[in-house]
Amino acid sequence: MVMMGKTRTRFSVQADYETGTLPRVLELFSVRGLCFDALSARKSGDGLQWIELDCTDVEELHTNVLLNKLRQIITVRSVRAETLVLAA
Repeated sequence: MVMMGKTRTRFSVQADYETGTLPRVLELFSVRGLCFDALSARKSGDGLQWIELDCTDVEELHTNVLLNKLRQIITVRSVRAETLVLAA
């Protein structure tokens, strides 16, 4: 996959495997007008799910707000974000 932009931020969410979790996570991005370049959601063997979203050129302030909002979802167990610089 070729991504345009200067940075890529990957949001990784571990949550309970429940039907409402994925829509709640996606809603946080859509209300901020953020599109994602890639999305992966999969069930793990222990009754949890992993959700990963890759976004291009997300400002650090938006990243921190999203992390805090994601942590407020009751089914979310953990969340992290990693930003990679793609171009100088």
